Amino acid sequence: MTKEEARKQMRRMRRDMTPQERSRQNESIRRQILADPVWKEVSWFYPFVSYGTEVDTTELIREVLAHPVQGRRINVAVPRVNGKDMEFYQIRSMEELCPGYQGILEPALHCPMVEAKEGLMLLPGLAFDRKGHRVGYGGGYYDRYLAKYRTEKLHRYAVAYDFQIVDNIESEAHDIAPDRIITSQNKHN
Repeated sequence: MTKEEARKQMRRMRRDMTPQERSRQNESIRRQILADPVWKEVSWFYPFVSYGTEVDTTELIREVLAHPVQGRRINVAVPRVNGKDMEFYQIRSMEELCPGYQGILEPALHCPMVEAKEGLMLLPGLAFDRKGHRVGYGGGYYDRYLAKYRTEKLHRYAVAYDFQIVDNIESEAHDIAPDRIITSQNKHN
Protein backbone atom coordinates (compact mmCIF):
# COMPACT_ATOMS: atom_id res chain seq x y z
CA MET A 1 0.00 0.00 0.00
CA THR A 2 1.37 3.43 -0.87
CA LYS A 3 1.48 6.18 1.73
CA GLU A 4 -1.22 8.16 -0.08
CA GLU A 5 -3.51 5.14 -0.33
CA ALA A 6 -3.01 4.46 3.37
CA ARG A 7 -3.74 8.07 4.32
CA LYS A 8 -6.94 8.19 2.31
CA GLN A 9 -8.24 4.80 3.47
CA MET A 10 -7.44 5.35 7.17
CA ARG A 11 -8.96 8.83 7.27
CA ARG A 12 -12.19 7.37 5.87
CA MET A 13 -12.17 4.41 8.26
CA ARG A 14 -11.55 6.63 11.28
CA ARG A 15 -14.42 8.91 10.23
CA ASP A 16 -16.72 5.89 9.88
CA MET A 17 -16.14 4.55 13.41
CA THR A 18 -19.17 4.54 15.69
CA PRO A 19 -18.87 6.66 18.85
CA GLN A 20 -19.21 3.50 20.94
CA GLU A 21 -16.37 1.68 19.13
CA ARG A 22 -14.15 4.78 19.28
CA SER A 23 -14.77 5.10 23.02
CA ARG A 24 -14.14 1.38 23.65
CA GLN A 25 -10.83 1.36 21.76
CA ASN A 26 -9.66 4.68 23.27
CA GLU A 27 -10.27 3.35 26.80
CA SER A 28 -8.46 0.07 26.09
CA ILE A 29 -5.44 1.91 24.64
CA ARG A 30 -5.34 4.35 27.58
CA ARG A 31 -5.45 1.48 30.12
CA GLN A 32 -2.67 -0.42 28.33
CA ILE A 33 -0.39 2.62 28.25
CA LEU A 34 -0.94 3.37 31.94
CA ALA A 35 -0.20 -0.28 32.82
CA ASP A 36 2.99 -0.47 30.73
CA PRO A 37 6.18 -1.17 32.75
CA VAL A 38 8.03 1.62 30.89
CA TRP A 39 6.74 4.11 33.50
CA LYS A 40 9.14 2.60 36.05
CA GLU A 41 12.11 3.94 34.08
CA VAL A 42 10.94 7.28 32.66
CA SER A 43 10.30 10.69 34.17
CA TRP A 44 8.97 12.45 31.03
CA PHE A 45 5.93 11.85 28.83
CA TYR A 46 5.79 13.38 25.33
CA PRO A 47 2.30 12.77 23.94
CA PHE A 48 0.78 14.39 20.90
CA VAL A 49 -2.49 16.17 21.63
CA SER A 50 -5.15 14.31 19.67
CA TYR A 51 -7.17 16.10 17.04
CA GLY A 52 -10.23 15.11 15.05
CA THR A 53 -10.58 11.34 14.67
CA GLU A 54 -7.17 10.37 16.11
CA VAL A 55 -6.86 8.00 19.05
CA ASP A 56 -7.80 10.21 21.99
CA THR A 57 -4.79 11.25 24.06
CA THR A 58 -6.44 14.05 26.06
CA GLU A 59 -7.78 11.77 28.82
CA LEU A 60 -4.37 10.11 29.10
CA ILE A 61 -2.64 13.50 29.36
CA ARG A 62 -5.11 14.63 32.05
CA GLU A 63 -4.48 11.41 34.01
CA VAL A 64 -0.68 11.74 33.88
CA LEU A 65 -0.83 15.43 34.85
CA ALA A 66 -3.19 14.82 37.78
CA HIS A 67 -1.92 11.59 39.33
CA PRO A 68 1.29 9.63 39.81
CA VAL A 69 1.66 6.81 37.30
CA GLN A 70 2.60 3.55 38.98
CA GLY A 71 3.73 5.53 42.00
CA ARG A 72 5.84 8.10 40.11
CA ARG A 73 5.19 11.74 39.23
CA ILE A 74 5.76 12.19 35.47
CA ASN A 75 6.53 15.48 33.68
CA VAL A 76 4.50 16.16 30.52
CA ALA A 77 5.60 18.02 27.39
CA VAL A 78 3.58 18.35 24.18
CA PRO A 79 4.56 19.53 20.70
CA ARG A 80 4.23 22.93 19.10
CA VAL A 81 4.90 23.43 15.39
CA ASN A 82 7.23 26.30 14.51
CA GLY A 83 7.46 26.60 10.71
CA LYS A 84 8.93 23.34 9.39
CA ASP A 85 10.05 22.20 12.83
CA MET A 86 8.38 20.94 15.97
CA GLU A 87 9.56 21.28 19.56
CA PHE A 88 8.16 20.02 22.88
CA TYR A 89 7.08 22.31 25.71
CA GLN A 90 6.32 21.36 29.29
CA ILE A 91 2.74 21.77 30.47
CA ARG A 92 1.39 21.47 33.99
CA SER A 93 -2.32 21.50 33.10
CA MET A 94 -4.62 21.17 30.10
CA GLU A 95 -5.47 24.86 30.54
CA GLU A 96 -1.99 25.67 29.17
CA LEU A 97 -3.09 24.42 25.72
CA CYS A 98 -4.50 26.70 23.02
CA PRO A 99 -5.33 26.23 19.31
CA GLY A 100 -2.21 26.34 17.13
CA TYR A 101 -1.08 24.79 13.85
CA GLN A 102 -4.16 23.60 11.90
CA GLY A 103 -6.30 24.16 15.00
CA ILE A 104 -4.46 21.48 17.01
CA LEU A 105 -4.06 22.28 20.71
CA GLU A 106 -0.50 23.36 21.47
CA PRO A 107 1.30 24.64 24.58
CA ALA A 108 0.94 28.33 25.40
CA LEU A 109 3.85 30.64 24.62
CA HIS A 110 4.95 30.86 28.30
CA CYS A 111 5.58 27.08 28.53
CA PRO A 112 9.29 26.14 28.69
CA MET A 113 10.83 24.19 25.81
CA VAL A 114 12.39 20.81 26.65
CA GLU A 115 14.45 18.37 24.61
CA ALA A 116 13.06 14.84 24.48
CA LYS A 117 16.18 13.02 25.67
CA GLU A 118 14.50 10.56 28.05
CA GLY A 119 10.96 9.32 28.48
CA LEU A 120 7.97 7.95 26.63
CA MET A 121 6.90 9.62 23.38
CA LEU A 122 3.63 8.88 21.61
CA LEU A 123 3.82 9.11 17.82
CA PRO A 124 0.72 9.93 15.80
CA GLY A 125 0.02 8.18 12.53
CA LEU A 126 -2.57 7.16 10.02
CA ALA A 127 -1.32 3.65 9.26
CA PHE A 128 1.28 1.21 10.55
CA ASP A 129 2.44 -2.10 9.17
CA ARG A 130 3.46 -5.26 10.96
CA LYS A 131 7.16 -4.39 10.49
CA GLY A 132 6.65 -1.14 12.39
CA HIS A 133 6.64 1.29 9.48
CA ARG A 134 4.55 4.39 10.10
CA VAL A 135 2.59 6.62 7.74
CA GLY A 136 2.05 10.03 9.29
CA TYR A 137 0.26 13.03 7.88
CA GLY A 138 3.01 13.96 5.43
CA GLY A 139 4.65 16.86 7.25
CA GLY A 140 7.66 14.88 8.52
CA TYR A 141 7.68 16.70 11.88
CA TYR A 142 8.30 13.63 14.04
CA ASP A 143 10.88 12.12 11.65
CA ARG A 144 12.88 15.38 11.68
CA TYR A 145 12.55 15.81 15.44
CA LEU A 146 13.59 12.24 16.24
CA ALA A 147 16.52 12.41 13.80
CA LYS A 148 17.74 15.53 15.63
CA TYR A 149 17.35 14.09 19.16
CA ARG A 150 18.42 10.44 18.79
CA THR A 151 18.70 8.72 22.14
CA GLU A 152 18.21 5.19 23.43
CA LYS A 153 16.49 6.53 26.55
CA LEU A 154 13.45 7.69 24.57
CA HIS A 155 10.77 5.02 24.14
CA ARG A 156 8.74 5.66 20.98
CA TYR A 157 5.23 4.23 21.13
CA ALA A 158 2.48 4.72 18.60
CA VAL A 159 -1.21 4.43 19.32
CA ALA A 160 -3.68 3.27 16.69
CA TYR A 161 -7.14 1.86 16.23
CA ASP A 162 -7.11 -1.85 15.41
CA PHE A 163 -7.79 -1.35 11.69
CA GLN A 164 -4.84 1.03 11.29
CA ILE A 165 -2.43 -1.94 11.33
CA VAL A 166 -1.97 -3.21 7.77
CA ASP A 167 0.22 -5.94 6.27
CA ASN A 168 2.61 -3.68 4.38
CA ILE A 169 3.09 0.01 3.59
CA GLU A 170 5.82 1.75 1.69
CA SER A 171 8.56 3.37 3.72
CA GLU A 172 11.53 5.62 3.09
CA ALA A 173 15.00 5.66 4.64
CA HIS A 174 14.24 8.76 6.76
CA ASP A 175 11.04 7.29 8.26
CA ILE A 176 11.49 6.56 11.96
CA ALA A 177 9.48 3.62 13.25
CA PRO A 178 7.98 3.35 16.72
CA ASP A 179 9.38 0.82 19.16
CA ARG A 180 5.83 -0.41 19.85
CA ILE A 181 2.37 0.11 18.44
CA ILE A 182 -0.47 -0.09 20.92
CA THR A 183 -3.98 -0.88 19.69
CA SER A 184 -7.03 -1.84 21.69
CA GLN A 185 -6.28 -5.51 21.05
CA ASN A 186 -2.59 -5.59 22.01
CA LYS A 187 0.91 -4.24 21.57
CA HIS A 188 2.70 -4.70 18.28
CA ASN A 189 6.50 -4.71 18.49
